[in-house]
Amino acid sequence: MKPETLVVVSGPVDPRDWWEPLTADLLAADLPITAPRDACEQAPYGIAWIASIARVLHSSSLDSPLVIAGHGTAGPLLPALAGTQQVAGRHVGGYVFVDATLPRPGPTSHLDLLQAAAPDEGEAAHEHLHQPGATWPLPPALPDTPGNTPGADGQHGEMHARPRDHDFWTETLPPATDWPDAPCAYVQTGQAAPGCGDIAFWARSAQARGWTVIDDTHNADLGRAIRAAVEALPG
Repeated sequence: MKPETLVVVSGPVDPRDWWEPLTADLLAADLPITAPRDACEQAPYGIAWIASIARVLHSSSLDSPLVIAGHGTAGPLLPALAGTQQVAGRHVGGYVFVDATLPRPGPTSHLDLLQAAAPDEGEAAHEHLHQPGATWPLPPALPDTPGNTPGADGQHGEMHARPRDHDFWTETLPPATDWPDAPCAYVQTGQAAPGCGDIAFWARSAQARGWTVIDDTHNADLGRAIRAAVEALPG
């Protein structure tokens, strides 16, 4: 499909500017794009994430249909975010999940989703988060060499994550009832997405739901993969 606006959002465990390296490429491909940043700093975290992005979108002049693309832990929050736009009279024509966890119809948490995709990592996170003041994911171990700082390689990944506390990980997420309400596609890049576990698990889950899955693990051209996913959406 050809959306009038592509809304791209980072997960609450991602850096807020996760999409920034891709926006110029997507704009050059004639995709009108907006990349609102969240203000998710206090409980209830899911509601705070949704409300902060919705406020930005509501204050913007956006044409529809919208396609909403989310990375990482944004995945299970996309249905509720779309609901805020539908209430405002905007048509959501599709969703693109990029290395993301997926919505579930019943009660679930980010920790439940992590445990489903990576049981060992999920159990390690669960045990660690019971320590006073603990957050997850843990910071990566970096070699002790000059200039080796997080983000120095310009890549997305764990070293950019916003670690979250026990309350965040165990909070019940807004349910995805009567969803999906529009076509969906999935993009698998082969990169780690903080807090999501085994991305191949989520790609298989998307395929089992009958969604288009774009495998970019060998091409390393994420902008092209996202464009292909948007184009694959019917409409």
